[in-house]
Amino acid sequence: MKTYFVLLTLLVLSGCKEKPVEPAQPVIPLIHEVRVSNNSNNVLSAIITLRTSNGAEAAVEVSKDSLPDHVTPFVPLRQDSVVIPVLGLRPNSRYLFRVVVKSPSGYIATNSAMEYTTQPLPNDITIPPFTVVHSESPTVKYIMLGIAPARTGKSYAVIIDNTGGPVWYKEFRDAVVDFQKQPNGRYTAWSTIDGSPSCFQEFDALGAITNRYRASSQLETGPHELRMQGTTYVLFGIEYRMMDMTAYGGLPNASVKGLIVEWHRSGQPVFLWNTFDHFDVTDAAPDISLTVQNVNPWHGNAIEIDSDGNLLVSFRNMDEITKINAQTGAIMWRLGGRRNQFTFRNDNLNGFSHQHGVRRLPDGNIILFDNGNLHSPQLSRAVEYRLDEVNKTAELVWEYRPNPPLYGFALGFAQRLTNGNTLICFGIAQHIIEVDQTARKRWEVTINEPDRYAYRAFAIESLY
Repeated sequence: MKTYFVLLTLLVLSGCKEKPVEPAQPVIPLIHEVRVSNNSNNVLSAIITLRTSNGAEAAVEVSKDSLPDHVTPFVPLRQDSVVIPVLGLRPNSRYLFRVVVKSPSGYIATNSAMEYTTQPLPNDITIPPFTVVHSESPTVKYIMLGIAPARTGKSYAVIIDNTGGPVWYKEFRDAVVDFQKQPNGRYTAWSTIDGSPSCFQEFDALGAITNRYRASSQLETGPHELRMQGTTYVLFGIEYRMMDMTAYGGLPNASVKGLIVEWHRSGQPVFLWNTFDHFDVTDAAPDISLTVQNVNPWHGNAIEIDSDGNLLVSFRNMDEITKINAQTGAIMWRLGGRRNQFTFRNDNLNGFSHQHGVRRLPDGNIILFDNGNLHSPQLSRAVEYRLDEVNKTAELVWEYRPNPPLYGFALGFAQRLTNGNTLICFGIAQHIIEVDQTARKRWEVTINEPDRYAYRAFAIESLY
C-alpha cells in the first residue's frame, strides 16, 4: 500500500471577479493531511483520505499522462476527515491526484499533486473479454454487467466503458446476478463473498459491503430481482413443495418450485404473495415439462413497482406479466400466456415468449425483453407496448430486432435511456446493443468467452 502524507498546503484564492459575500473574518480552508491508498476490492480505483479544517466540500482532480482525466464529484465535509473514492482508473498506469477544498466563503485550498500508480489486474482475474463490434455516436458511457457462471470459484460484477474496457469490478464467489444501481446510489447484486448461501449484497462505489437482503422465513433468496424504493425493498423467495403430478402425466412425488413475492415496507407487515395460492401448474407454457422430478411451472424473473403503487411481475415459464394489487394480493390483470386477458395489436408475433424484465415507462407504456423461445422461427427482440388496462389491449408501439436475428433463449433485458435510446442485453446470445428511437444501431459489444453471460446490462452516467 502506498501512503502519502501532505502536512503543508498552499492556499489558492478563488479567481472569481466578484468575491462572494464573506463573514467578518474570511473562512480559509486548511489541508492538514492527505493519504492515498490502494483499494483492495478493485485495482482500478484509489482511496483518498483527507483531513482538513474550515472546509465545506472537497474533490480530487485526476490527471493521466500530464493531461486532465476527470474531477471527482465534490463531497460535503461534515467532519474534519473524509474519504473520497477515485474511480475508473486504468491498470498499471501513472496518475497525478490533487485535492481541492472549498470553504463556505468560497476560498479554495489545494495540495501539491501526488503521484499514484495503479496495480496491474490480478493474474487470476476471470473477467471475460469484451469486443466493441459497432460504434456510431453511442450515448452509453458505462455499462453494468453481472457475469455468470463463475470460473475457478470466482465471478464479477463489472462495469465497462463504451470502448469495452473494464473500469470497475468486484469479485464474488458465485455467479453474479441482477447487478444494478439502486436509487440510494449503492450497488446490489445476488451472489456470495464467503461461500455462504447467495443473497443480495449491497455495496458502495469502493466495493465495501454495506448491507445484505434475504428472503424471510429461512427461504432461499431468488436471484432475479431486488428493487428498492426509499426504505422499502421487494424480492423473490423460493419455496419447494412435494406434489402429486400424476394427473398431468407426472410423478407422484415431484418437487414443484414456487415463488413468494416479498415486499418489505417500513411500518407495515411484509407483503407476501405466493404463486402456489394464485396460479395452477397448468398455467405453464407448452414447452415447460410437468412430468419431470423438478417442475418449474412459473419462474419469476422481474419485479416492477408500478406507478400506482402495485406490482408488475414477469413470470417467464408462463409467458406472462401479472399485475398484483399490493394491498389485497388480488390479481389485477394477466398479460400473455395461457391466461392472457389482453388483445395484442400491431404485433405480428402476437405477444412475447419466455420474456425477461419488465419496466413501466414514464409515458405509461411497458418495455421488456422478449426472448422468443416459442416464436417460429425463434428470435429475440426488445418490445414496447401501450396498454389499455380497462379495455385490455396491448398495442406494439416500438420494437427492435437485430438483422441478422439474434436468439438468446435465456437472460436478457431492455433498458430505456433518458434520451429515448434503448440498451438491450441479449443474454445467452452474448450481445449488448444500444439503438436509438428509430431502431438504428448506435453501439454493440460482444462477450468473447464461451459460456460466460451477462444476466442483464444497465447503462449508468457515472461511476460515482
